[in-house]
Amino acid sequence: MRTIFTGSICLVLCVASCRNDEAAATDQASADLRNAQAAVSDKHRDLVTNEDAIEHKKRELITKQQELADTEKSLEENRQQLGSARGTLADARTAYGVAVTERFAKLDASLAGLATRTDAKSKDAVTGLRARRDQLAAELAKISGTTAPSWAGYTQDVDITFDAIEHDLSAAQH
Repeated sequence: MRTIFTGSICLVLCVASCRNDEAAATDQASADLRNAQAAVSDKHRDLVTNEDAIEHKKRELITKQQELADTEKSLEENRQQLGSARGTLADARTAYGVAVTERFAKLDASLAGLATRTDAKSKDAVTGLRARRDQLAAELAKISGTTAPSWAGYTQDVDITFDAIEHDLSAAQH
Protein backbone atom coordinates (compact mmCIF):
# COMPACT_ATOMS: atom_id res chain seq x y z
CA MET A 1 0.00 0.00 0.00
CA ARG A 2 2.82 2.09 0.77
CA THR A 3 4.04 1.53 -2.72
CA ILE A 4 0.70 2.47 -4.10
CA PHE A 5 0.59 5.53 -1.94
CA THR A 6 4.09 6.56 -2.90
CA GLY A 7 3.28 5.89 -6.54
CA SER A 8 0.16 8.05 -6.27
CA ILE A 9 2.09 10.89 -4.74
CA CYS A 10 4.68 10.65 -7.49
CA LEU A 11 1.95 10.65 -10.05
CA VAL A 12 0.32 13.73 -8.50
CA LEU A 13 3.66 15.49 -8.28
CA CYS A 14 4.47 14.54 -11.81
CA VAL A 15 1.09 15.78 -13.01
CA ALA A 16 1.49 18.97 -10.98
CA SER A 17 4.96 19.41 -12.33
CA CYS A 18 3.72 18.95 -15.88
CA ARG A 19 0.92 21.41 -15.23
CA ASN A 20 3.45 23.93 -13.94
CA ASP A 21 5.56 23.38 -17.07
CA GLU A 22 2.48 23.74 -19.25
CA ALA A 23 1.28 26.80 -17.26
CA ALA A 24 4.69 28.38 -17.56
CA ALA A 25 4.67 27.81 -21.30
CA THR A 26 1.16 29.25 -21.56
CA ASP A 27 2.10 32.19 -19.38
CA GLN A 28 5.16 32.87 -21.55
CA ALA A 29 3.10 32.62 -24.72
CA SER A 30 0.51 34.96 -23.21
CA ALA A 31 3.22 37.47 -22.27
CA ASP A 32 4.73 37.22 -25.76
CA LEU A 33 1.27 37.79 -27.24
CA ARG A 34 0.69 40.86 -25.06
CA ASN A 35 4.12 42.25 -26.00
CA ALA A 36 3.44 41.63 -29.68
CA GLN A 37 0.00 43.29 -29.38
CA ALA A 38 1.59 46.29 -27.62
CA ALA A 39 4.24 46.55 -30.35
CA VAL A 40 1.57 46.34 -33.04
CA SER A 41 -0.47 48.98 -31.19
CA ASP A 42 2.58 51.28 -30.91
CA LYS A 43 3.45 50.84 -34.57
CA HIS A 44 -0.18 51.43 -35.57
CA ARG A 45 -0.27 54.62 -33.48
CA ASP A 46 3.01 55.77 -35.06
CA LEU A 47 1.64 54.96 -38.51
CA VAL A 48 -1.57 56.93 -37.87
CA THR A 49 0.47 59.86 -36.50
CA ASN A 50 2.71 59.83 -39.58
CA GLU A 51 -0.26 59.59 -41.94
CA ASP A 52 -1.94 62.52 -40.16
CA ALA A 53 1.25 64.58 -40.34
CA ILE A 54 1.62 63.79 -44.05
CA GLU A 55 -2.01 64.73 -44.76
CA HIS A 56 -1.56 67.98 -42.81
CA LYS A 57 1.58 68.81 -44.80
CA LYS A 58 -0.27 68.01 -48.05
CA ARG A 59 -3.09 70.41 -47.09
CA GLU A 60 -0.53 73.09 -46.21
CA LEU A 61 1.26 72.50 -49.50
CA ILE A 62 -2.01 72.73 -51.47
CA THR A 63 -2.85 75.97 -49.64
CA LYS A 64 0.61 77.40 -50.40
CA GLN A 65 0.34 76.33 -54.05
CA GLN A 66 -3.05 78.05 -54.32
CA GLU A 67 -1.63 81.20 -52.72
CA LEU A 68 1.27 81.09 -55.19
CA ALA A 69 -1.12 80.61 -58.11
CA ASP A 70 -3.22 83.55 -56.89
CA THR A 71 -0.10 85.70 -56.53
CA GLU A 72 1.06 84.76 -60.04
CA LYS A 73 -2.38 85.59 -61.42
CA SER A 74 -2.30 88.95 -59.64
CA LEU A 75 1.18 89.61 -61.01
CA GLU A 76 0.00 88.90 -64.55
CA GLU A 77 -3.00 91.21 -64.07
CA ASN A 78 -0.64 93.92 -62.76
CA ARG A 79 1.59 93.48 -65.81
CA GLN A 80 -1.40 93.87 -68.11
CA GLN A 81 -2.56 96.96 -66.21
CA LEU A 82 0.96 98.39 -66.39
CA GLY A 83 1.00 97.87 -70.15
CA SER A 84 -2.38 99.52 -70.45
CA ALA A 85 -1.29 102.40 -68.20
CA ARG A 86 1.86 102.89 -70.29
CA GLY A 87 -0.29 103.06 -73.41
CA THR A 88 -2.60 105.57 -71.75
CA LEU A 89 0.41 107.61 -70.62
CA ALA A 90 1.83 107.64 -74.16
CA ASP A 91 -1.55 108.72 -75.53
CA ALA A 92 -1.84 111.45 -72.88
CA ARG A 93 1.68 112.69 -73.63
CA THR A 94 0.86 112.81 -77.33
CA ALA A 95 -2.38 114.69 -76.67
CA TYR A 96 -0.56 117.11 -74.37
CA GLY A 97 2.10 117.66 -77.03
CA VAL A 98 -0.57 118.43 -79.64
CA ALA A 99 -2.38 120.82 -77.27
CA VAL A 100 0.88 122.61 -76.40
CA THR A 101 1.80 122.91 -80.09
CA GLU A 102 -1.60 124.46 -80.88
CA ARG A 103 -1.35 126.80 -77.91
CA PHE A 104 2.17 127.80 -78.96
CA ALA A 105 0.98 128.53 -82.52
CA LYS A 106 -1.77 130.80 -81.13
CA LEU A 107 0.81 132.54 -78.94
CA ASP A 108 3.04 133.13 -81.99
CA ALA A 109 0.08 134.48 -83.97
CA SER A 110 -0.86 136.87 -81.17
CA LEU A 111 2.77 138.02 -80.85
CA ALA A 112 2.90 138.61 -84.62
CA GLY A 113 -0.28 140.69 -84.36
CA LEU A 114 1.18 142.76 -81.52
CA ALA A 115 4.44 143.22 -83.48
CA THR A 116 2.50 145.02 -86.24
CA ARG A 117 1.82 147.91 -83.89
CA THR A 118 4.16 150.82 -84.12
CA ASP A 119 3.97 152.38 -80.65
CA ALA A 120 6.97 152.06 -78.29
CA LYS A 121 4.98 150.31 -75.56
CA SER A 122 3.93 147.56 -77.96
CA LYS A 123 7.49 147.21 -79.34
CA ASP A 124 8.90 146.83 -75.78
CA ALA A 125 6.18 144.32 -74.89
CA VAL A 126 6.91 142.28 -78.05
CA THR A 127 10.65 142.21 -77.25
CA GLY A 128 10.07 140.97 -73.66
CA LEU A 129 7.34 138.52 -74.67
CA ARG A 130 9.46 137.04 -77.49
CA ALA A 131 12.33 136.43 -75.06
CA ARG A 132 9.93 134.61 -72.72
CA ARG A 133 8.43 132.77 -75.71
CA ASP A 134 11.92 131.59 -76.71
CA GLN A 135 12.55 130.31 -73.15
CA LEU A 136 9.23 128.48 -73.32
CA ALA A 137 10.19 126.98 -76.70
CA ALA A 138 13.45 125.70 -75.16
CA GLU A 139 11.46 124.15 -72.31
CA LEU A 140 9.02 122.55 -74.77
CA ALA A 141 11.95 120.99 -76.63
CA LYS A 142 12.59 118.91 -73.47
CA ILE A 143 9.11 117.36 -73.57
CA SER A 144 10.26 114.03 -75.06
CA GLY A 145 13.03 113.60 -72.48
CA THR A 146 10.86 114.28 -69.46
CA THR A 147 10.65 111.23 -67.19
CA ALA A 148 7.45 109.96 -65.65
CA PRO A 149 8.23 111.07 -62.07
CA SER A 150 8.86 114.68 -63.17
CA TRP A 151 6.02 114.81 -65.71
CA ALA A 152 3.48 116.48 -63.39
CA GLY A 153 5.92 119.20 -62.38
CA TYR A 154 6.99 119.74 -65.97
CA THR A 155 3.47 120.17 -67.31
CA GLN A 156 2.56 122.45 -64.42
CA ASP A 157 5.58 124.68 -65.11
CA VAL A 158 4.77 124.81 -68.84
CA ASP A 159 1.12 125.65 -68.17
CA ILE A 160 2.03 128.40 -65.67
CA THR A 161 4.53 129.89 -68.13
CA PHE A 162 1.95 129.82 -70.93
CA ASP A 163 -0.65 131.47 -68.66
CA ALA A 164 1.75 134.23 -67.61
CA ILE A 165 2.86 135.01 -71.19
CA GLU A 166 -0.74 134.96 -72.47
CA HIS A 167 -1.85 137.23 -69.60
CA ASP A 168 0.92 139.75 -70.31
CA LEU A 169 0.25 139.54 -74.07
CA SER A 170 -3.44 140.21 -73.48
CA ALA A 171 -2.57 143.22 -71.27
CA ALA A 172 -0.20 144.59 -73.93
CA GLN A 173 -2.86 144.27 -76.62
CA HIS A 174 -5.32 146.47 -74.74
